[in-house]
Amino acid sequence: MEVVINNSAAEVEARAWLNAHKLEAQLSWPQIGKLTDVASSTLSLFSTGKYAGNNQVVATKVLAYRDRLAAQAAISADAPLVPTWFDTPTSQRLTSLLRWAQSGEIVLIVTGPGIGKTHVAERFAADDPNAWLATMSPSTAGVATMAVEVAEAIGLGEVKGSPQQLSRQIKARVRGKKGLLIVDEAQELTDKALNELRGWHDRTKVGIALLGNETVVGQIDSRKSALAQISSRFSIRHVQVAPMHGDMEALLDAWGIMETDQRAFLGKIAGMPGALREVTHTIKIASVAAFGSGQGLTLAHLRDAARQRNVKVGVQ
Repeated sequence: MEVVINNSAAEVEARAWLNAHKLEAQLSWPQIGKLTDVASSTLSLFSTGKYAGNNQVVATKVLAYRDRLAAQAAISADAPLVPTWFDTPTSQRLTSLLRWAQSGEIVLIVTGPGIGKTHVAERFAADDPNAWLATMSPSTAGVATMAVEVAEAIGLGEVKGSPQQLSRQIKARVRGKKGLLIVDEAQELTDKALNELRGWHDRTKVGIALLGNETVVGQIDSRKSALAQISSRFSIRHVQVAPMHGDMEALLDAWGIMETDQRAFLGKIAGMPGALREVTHTIKIASVAAFGSGQGLTLAHLRDAARQRNVKVGVQ
């Protein structure tokens, strides 16, 4: 016998919206289940009015999800527009270095924090199917753990085996593709891991770009005997401790900040640790405050945002 459920107005409303939302957003029941904290099988039955459990609980969660989406959409519609990408002299230089590396070279790119090297690497890898970005950490410092991270980046998925077996699979994957392996946070790698990368390059001619902070240079130069082979293979070393001339102007133009006093104030922040990243954080906080008060962005908003970020230079 078919189960017949007596529905409240809220349940009818939730069911109608749920079915329309699933169709419009082209989501599966498991996907919606994660968003609503309701089992996918329960949602499927609820959507057809055949769920024999507590329909009111399901309806409450579905409507809460609907209201959350509506609130997020309202914020997105009215909130300040955050630029997703803009070219800077630094991004153009780093992109050209990555293209050079992809020709089969090894390059070392070292920058200070907040200049944008990781953003450039992410964009480069996203735009080219034969460019892969693997980000290192203390947990991926050794040969085997580094290889697992690289295998994931190049599309091998969760691989298992000895370091030699992992290395063999990676070399087979990248050989002959004229690809580029971008290794970010390379300062985390051990000497043996760095030399393993060099071995992959020698045997497959895959391009390799090592990205990191200034400690990478000291790591390589202070252990020349251990790292002589990879050091001698760097066709280019690019070391940049601060934004290039024009970087700050490009950032402010992208945000639409044209007031002279605001640009001067943010220029002072750009000279501090964190560089352009710190400027971006400050602008975001200030823009949200300005939006919330119904005003345009002012120098006062920027100063207050800098205080919240504990930025001392130029704040009164």
